Amino acid sequence: MTMVAPWEVKAAAKRAKLAASIPKEYMIPEHELPPADRLDVSQVPKEFLSKEVIEITELTATEIVDAIAKGKYSAVEVTTAFIKRAVLAHQLLNVFTEFFPEIALKRAAELDEYYKSTGKTIGPIHGLPISLKDQFRVKGVETCMGYVSWITNEPEKENSTIVDLLLNAGAVFFVKTNIPTSLMAAESRNCVFGQTVNAYNRTLAPGGSSGGEGAIVSMRGATIGIGTDIGGSIRIPSSFSGVYGLRPSHERFPYLKVANSLEFSEAIVSVDGPLAVSLPDLTLFSKALLAQEPWKHDPRVLALPFKDYEIPPRPLVFAIESNDGLVTPHPPVLRAIKIVTEALKDAGHEVFEFKPYKPDEGWNVVMRAFTVDGGENIQGDLDRSGEPGIPDIQMFIKGYKALTMSELFTFNKDKLEYKTAFLEYMNCVRSPSGKKIDAWIRPTTVSASVPAGQLKIRYLGYTALLNLLDYTSVVIPVTKADPAIDVATPAPGNGLFNAIEQKLWEDYVPEDFTNGPVGIQVIGGRLEEERMLAVAGVVDAALKS
Repeated sequence: MTMVAPWEVKAAAKRAKLAASIPKEYMIPEHELPPADRLDVSQVPKEFLSKEVIEITELTATEIVDAIAKGKYSAVEVTTAFIKRAVLAHQLLNVFTEFFPEIALKRAAELDEYYKSTGKTIGPIHGLPISLKDQFRVKGVETCMGYVSWITNEPEKENSTIVDLLLNAGAVFFVKTNIPTSLMAAESRNCVFGQTVNAYNRTLAPGGSSGGEGAIVSMRGATIGIGTDIGGSIRIPSSFSGVYGLRPSHERFPYLKVANSLEFSEAIVSVDGPLAVSLPDLTLFSKALLAQEPWKHDPRVLALPFKDYEIPPRPLVFAIESNDGLVTPHPPVLRAIKIVTEALKDAGHEVFEFKPYKPDEGWNVVMRAFTVDGGENIQGDLDRSGEPGIPDIQMFIKGYKALTMSELFTFNKDKLEYKTAFLEYMNCVRSPSGKKIDAWIRPTTVSASVPAGQLKIRYLGYTALLNLLDYTSVVIPVTKADPAIDVATPAPGNGLFNAIEQKLWEDYVPEDFTNGPVGIQVIGGRLEEERMLAVAGVVDAALKS
């Protein structure tokens, strides 16, 4: 008889508790769901949910708050619609870690009562259901971070600061979503809740570590979800899931009381930000949050209210990077960059090929930043339960030793020197016509998603470099992988990280990536959220014209 380890018993109990939290009346009978070999389930909600639910959940967040403010829908109607769609998303993709519809509906009813008695909304996102990555603390709800050792069955006693501020703005929270063990992976699987998959191809991953958010937003189980990003964890799920995402600079949005691995490490800093179904929804979120003056609640946030940026009345200038010179992306990603380049040219903008400053040096600093503690934090959380963790995180906990204080000082010096040199380099970049750039565009990842659970996230340099630099980045969906177009070719063999590139291209079987979304990054400097959201709007409009 096979013995079941104590950690497995604890994890199974947690899954059972989650299952019990989902009211049966919201669920589609299992025998009616699409078969496992139906890979693209992105449109399945339209086959099962009512016309009224689809009408509400197909709106953008911006349209929803406008409709509620005009009295077309109540907060309860909207919340109920998203609860139903989110449950179906979970049945198809495995996205939930915590589900709390009773809390959400009580909150929505209170907002409706306020609207009825005053004739006004409580704030700019009055009645808008928002999903949360599991990291975010919600009073009365548990947080386990994908670690068995964090399962305590003790609800949180207070909210994360960003949760409180968005409640003040009118938000309704109803669900928390899946992540990888430790958050340090571009996947979303763990030993507690298992694997989350991609709405457009269920053999693919939705990315990570905010992959549950990417998945639920791609299925419109929420129009806005909140993720975090320390190496690409908002941007990779946005790209893999075909949605929009914003990685703000550190010190712009509040992070106080958010659960984390490597908590309080300043080697490379995690930020929080939105994933959404539309670009205007990223702006809606940013405005609503900053209107709450988060700098009065989190001492790390700068006192920078949101200020609308007006696009100058001239063609914009874009530095386009298709390849960082270290690892060449797969054909669907290269095609996405070409699509963007041609769209911007057709719209009359100036574009030119660009290479960043010494990305190999940047990557080396990034890897040192991720491993300053020698993997002790992550390994400690695994050891407390005996769980094995997931293979994806071994690169951060094996073969490293914690830095001494003297070594940490040297690391901080090297990091500052690289960031300074990169800034000086960017200050000198000019287009062939001699103009300064308005934005830098580069791939988000090297591939159009990856096969779920197969440890094929080979390289994160296209996102993690920007975490090191702390640059603002907006992700825009561009296309989806098509094996008829994106044919396999031999590895280019010209990247400095040739061994990684070779393995990455060996992974590329076009049929395996069918329908995998591809997004690109529109990048500016530090604390340029308003400008980059506006410039990203120009890119998005060019793609849609």
